[in-house]
Amino acid sequence: MHQKLAILTLLLSLISLSASAQNKATSDTRTQEAANLHQTGYRFFLERNYRKALEAFQKELPLRQAVNDSVGEAWALNQIGECQSSLGEQKEALNNYNRALTLFRQVRESHGVARTLHAIATCYMVLGNNLQALESLKELLPLVQATEDRQWEGMILGDIGLTYLEVGQKEKAFEYLQTRLAYERKQQNEVGESEADKALAWAYQSIGEKKKAIEFYQQALGLRLKFSQTVVSDDLTAEIAQLREVIKKLQE
Repeated sequence: MHQKLAILTLLLSLISLSASAQNKATSDTRTQEAANLHQTGYRFFLERNYRKALEAFQKELPLRQAVNDSVGEAWALNQIGECQSSLGEQKEALNNYNRALTLFRQVRESHGVARTLHAIATCYMVLGNNLQALESLKELLPLVQATEDRQWEGMILGDIGLTYLEVGQKEKAFEYLQTRLAYERKQQNEVGESEADKALAWAYQSIGEKKKAIEFYQQALGLRLKFSQTVVSDDLTAEIAQLREVIKKLQE
């Protein structure tokens, strides 16, 4: 009797182990398929084939959900949002970004939270809802500062400044734009410094202060010319020509 019970117990354990192995194999297969789809979608996205990229990420999503991969699910939703935003489908993108944001917060994935907040802010800007964009950017700033991503921090400071300008809060706008310029200089980031100069120039131009606008455009031009001595780029050449044209028109 005891021997039969032991054999039965062994058989049941073998069946359980076999089922567990099958489940693991299925999970591994789905995970690998999801990873392949993510790579495919990313490749299409880089090629600017946003519709094909969207299809790949949408196929990836249920696979991530099936294996309870919350981080993978959140990134898939984020990428779906990026494709939709690139296709001009901002409201659909916002819906998926917010779903991704909830998941990233649940698993405490700070990089995912930061990236998604920035994407949400960009969507709101496109939709003309600058107050909501500003709210997302201000929530994002301390997260970026905590990562010590110096380049991104400067950019977010500038975005906040320009968004304050859009909502008519000029004092706050110039406070953030000047803070960005000082920050970029401290980091000795000449590319960031030239972008900060251009942002300030645009801000002064928008309120009719031509002299100050010319001053900052010229500072940006000087930095870009310096950069062009070591870097050859069609984009850089076009930017230099554009800066010269803007300065010329303001001086007329």
